[in-house]
Amino acid sequence: MKKIFLLLLSAVAIAAGAQTQNGYKIDGTADGVENGDTVYLCNMQGYFSLIPLDTTVITQGNRFTFTGRINGADYRAIVPMHKGEAVTIAEIVLEDCPMVVHVYADTNKQTDVKGGTTNALLQQYDSANVYNREIQAPWAMVHDSTATAEARQKAQQQVDSLRQLSDKFTKQFIYDHIPSAFSDLMFYYSQSLYTDAEKKAVLDKMGEGPHYQFYTLMKNELKAQQATAVGQKYTDIALKGTKGEVVRVSDYVTRNKYTLIDFWASWCGPCRAEMPNVVKAYSLYHKKGFEVVGVSLDNNRQAWLKAIAALKMSWPQMSDLKGWQSAGAAAYNVKAIPDNVLIDANGNIIAKDLRGDDLQNKLAELFK
Repeated sequence: MKKIFLLLLSAVAIAAGAQTQNGYKIDGTADGVENGDTVYLCNMQGYFSLIPLDTTVITQGNRFTFTGRINGADYRAIVPMHKGEAVTIAEIVLEDCPMVVHVYADTNKQTDVKGGTTNALLQQYDSANVYNREIQAPWAMVHDSTATAEARQKAQQQVDSLRQLSDKFTKQFIYDHIPSAFSDLMFYYSQSLYTDAEKKAVLDKMGEGPHYQFYTLMKNELKAQQATAVGQKYTDIALKGTKGEVVRVSDYVTRNKYTLIDFWASWCGPCRAEMPNVVKAYSLYHKKGFEVVGVSLDNNRQAWLKAIAALKMSWPQMSDLKGWQSAGAAAYNVKAIPDNVLIDANGNIIAKDLRGDDLQNKLAELFK
């Protein structure tokens, strides 16, 4: 993990954060570092990747400082480095306020964070949600291989019941604290708990303002989702290709019977596992009028180009190298990859998220 992180750092140019008013200021201390050591403030990408956003150095007393601005609150990682190695990766919730943070080298110790209404509400939520504590014992029983099948089944029923109660509590807590950066953050990361009607009710209440970053993002995502549903006209994407030229999806839709917009990234394991299936489809149907246009959610140009060659992806590729902030992904409300959209010659979206046999069967049907 540490070596992977160092490779990421070497590929990303980092600008130091400027002093701002009414923004955030992190006054931090860290274990396991010395004067002059580097500390990174990072964003998470996927499950294993860290994208450096800012950097500072350790001063006397193992101290470091970050300043900047953020609209609302979001998760960030603080990574102190010593002798070229990451001491630890400490997750915090960052918001526009003064914050005091201590980062422990011991990964078993939780990062000490003080300051801000969002962190205060998180602590209140964790304390009040008794179901998350009550679920631990039956959860352990479910995974106890020495327990009887009857005991494990009974424990599973308890887990399911407590999880439902916890979800209900979470949704009510979020709703009761609108408007707040806390609710904005929590609602975005717990969307899977909500029905469409419940989600609309929360967004409507958030719409009264003030509008934090995730409310705005979710409204844009909903708009993109509706605009790119099956049966709708496709949305064009224009990004730079592998040689720096502008690649447009529209150039290929008009020249082919069917065009697949394929969303992927070099760092995405499931994408790489699925790619031989796309290669197979391309080899079978390209000469019959099937085209693929790859839209990469990479940050690293060299990793992107290397993966294209290694995976034998001979079709057009594009990327703005912005990871999950990719304009192409945003246009189709892509929330997970691999993902794809199939478009006919008239520009209609006829299918989405075709993988494995589903892609092969759909193309076999269309080219019959």
